[in-house]
Amino acid sequence: KNNSLWNWQGRRRLLHPSGAPAQYIHTKHSVATRRMASPQLFVPDPSTCVPINPDLKCAEEWTVVHASYDEDDDGDDDDDDDDLRGPITFHVTLPNGDTKLKFNCRDKSSGVLLPTEPNASEPEIEDNHVIDPFFFEKGFYLEAKTGFQPWPGSRLMVEAFTCDIGSEPMRYWQHRLRNKDLTMLEVGAGIGLVGTCLAAAGANILVTDLPVLVKHAIWPNLKRNGDVVLDESAGEVFLKYSRIGKGLAGAAVLDWFKPISEQLSYKTTSQFDVIIACDCLFLRKIVDPLLSIISSLFESSAKSPRLLFTYQRRNQMGVFIGLEELLARMEKKGWEVKCLAWRRITVEDDGEHDLYLFEAGPSNLEQKTCAVLEEKKKDE
Repeated sequence: KNNSLWNWQGRRRLLHPSGAPAQYIHTKHSVATRRMASPQLFVPDPSTCVPINPDLKCAEEWTVVHASYDEDDDGDDDDDDDDLRGPITFHVTLPNGDTKLKFNCRDKSSGVLLPTEPNASEPEIEDNHVIDPFFFEKGFYLEAKTGFQPWPGSRLMVEAFTCDIGSEPMRYWQHRLRNKDLTMLEVGAGIGLVGTCLAAAGANILVTDLPVLVKHAIWPNLKRNGDVVLDESAGEVFLKYSRIGKGLAGAAVLDWFKPISEQLSYKTTSQFDVIIACDCLFLRKIVDPLLSIISSLFESSAKSPRLLFTYQRRNQMGVFIGLEELLARMEKKGWEVKCLAWRRITVEDDGEHDLYLFEAGPSNLEQKTCAVLEEKKKDE
């Protein structure tokens, strides 16, 4: 039965053309033939649907920005751009209840909070001609502008590592995280929310994005939630680290349109166990450059890393890449992709959309991952 069904999970669950409830569609064509066909609608397994877990608590508030703000001042004048701080403070409390983190944002979250969680009430501003302070800064593209606020995929990713979402692969990664046995890279990190949370839970993670985000969002938020340290073993003076909770988080610039070898050393890129990408595989023009960066990481690492990424369906498919096309591009690279979890989210002024969490990697890594899971079960 399972061999007659195929998708990026090993089977495809399709919507009936009539619009009737989804059902399994069997076919006699070979896998090779089906892979040559145009991508069909991806519909996830209903058993992997997970609601927002209230054990991970989030909130946001509108805060007053003071130019003289000096909280967490470490004397590094080059990094203190508090006059350009955003007006939103986003709060995250990890499931243990003891770890409370806060992040400065330039805009409200979108589709992240539960109805019962505090959200920022914007003050009434009649001036419609306010100029974004970063508008004229080099590198401030649309993808950089959207990075200054929390998005739904970040919450799902943090939940996947800190809450039980019913996924066996995620239980494996959680086990390693609890044992401080994960070295991670986050690409397109935005305000650094995911990286900060995972560091607090025990990860050693390098948090990366465009220069404007590293300077004005990621590094200030890492400092805000931890103690600045210098990791001399990194061997790269431009990498800066903050000790957060049980782990360590570093900040570095990673531009997907430049070769990774020009930005990070082999010593750094060869050590990652997991690559994280939240809410950043959506603009069509940046997908191939990001996939190329990830391919380089797969090739350079001696640890056979996996990619964990989130994808949110959107309405405007001209600018945004569709999920089916994205999965097809990954398959073309020889990657296997599995949907670990998904949920339906409501985005203000944009309706309901499906949000997915995937695990991906070269197909030759599949057997290695299964073997590791079996060894873990034996140890337990």
